[in-house]
Order: sequence, then C-alpha cells, then structure tokens
Amino acid sequence: MPLTITATYPEWDYKGSDVVAQTATRLFQSRPEPCRLSPFVFMSDPKLIPNLAAIIERLPRKAAIIYRHFGKSDRLEEAKRLRQITFKNQQQLLIGADPDLAIQVGADGVHFKRDKSLTHPKIWRARCPQWIVTMAGIKSGQYSADLSILDGLLVSSVFKSQTPSAGPPIGVKAFTNYAKTLDCPVFALGGINAKTAPCLSLIDSGAYGLAGIRGLTDVLIRT
Repeated sequence: MPLTITATYPEWDYKGSDVVAQTATRLFQSRPEPCRLSPFVFMSDPKLIPNLAAIIERLPRKAAIIYRHFGKSDRLEEAKRLRQITFKNQQQLLIGADPDLAIQVGADGVHFKRDKSLTHPKIWRARCPQWIVTMAGIKSGQYSADLSILDGLLVSSVFKSQTPSAGPPIGVKAFTNYAKTLDCPVFALGGINAKTAPCLSLIDSGAYGLAGIRGLTDVLIRT
C-alpha cells in the first residue's frame, strides 16, 4: 500500500485560558531549536479514556495526539475516526508502536516504545522521512544511537503519576539536568496537570512541551 502523504500544520498558537495549554505555549516560545512536534501532547489509554473521540474533539487545535490501542480489535476503525477529527482540527496524529496502522490511516507519525538502540525509530525515519517520530525515554543507562533522529523524546515520570507503569517521579531538577544531556527535543511526561505544569516553565527546564493523559483532558474548549 502506498504511503498517504500526511497533513502539515501551522505553528502552535493557543490563546485560551487552560493552565496546561498556556504552559505549553510558554515552553513553545522558549524552544532553543525548531521542533515539529506540538508542545501539547495527549496520550490515549483505552482503560483511562474510554470516550476518546469526544475528548479529542475538545482538545486544542494543533495539539498532538498519540493513539495507543494496546491491541484493540477495532483499532483500524477507531484510528480512521481519529484521523478525520485530527485533520479537521489541525491536530497531529501519531500511532503508538504501530507503523502499519499509521500508514493505513495516513497518520503524521509513530510513537515508539523505549529502546536504547532506537532500532525501529531509525528504520522508520529512513523509510518515512516526513513522519514525526517520537519515543518513550529509557529509565536508566545510556543510548547507543543518535537521538537527533527523533522529533521528541518523552521522559517520565516527572511528577507523581496515577498511571501504574509510571514509576517514582524524578522531579523537575532531575528532569532539567537530564534534558541537558540529550541531543533531541525532550517532553515532560507523568503527573502533568494544571498544578504541576507551570513548574516546568518557571525555570529553564529544557522541556519542549508537555505530555500526559488525564491531566491534559481538562481542556474542554478548543481555541
């Protein structure tokens, strides 16, 4: 099947009152280098967010959505529906760890699982250079590949998170120190909400944006 050429998006220009989205704006404005990934990254989880399409309809324009289906039987149909919504709202759609599904629905890219050697990100960056390619950050150790091929590395958990897989929070200071060592745009993930998000913009944390699940769903009106 030939690759569907994906959409291009204007730069993030949120003007609403949501605290998390406002923080994303401040981080976007302070980015030291260009980055193709939106500063506001919503990650789906079928157990935590059952009404996914309705939530995405209400997220800000030009946000990024990472669709993680975890093997759902109706993933193709759901992904097609999300592609329609995100295209209409000028939102970026990335598929979690499923390049084939990304091709089928004409997504904007793929978010890959943790991998010190970046095996799959390297393969798909070469195959689909127009894609937005992101990856979950490793918990410890060093990467054995060039991180600069990534459009975003999601580092977690920065704050205490209710997600079982998040692990203990590393805090803003450790995140800041870690971000300075990485040769790619770094996004803060884990425990991001209206209370915690501003902590990342009050100092030069190095965050290119914010990523989360439930903490980002308080945005009820797209602006």
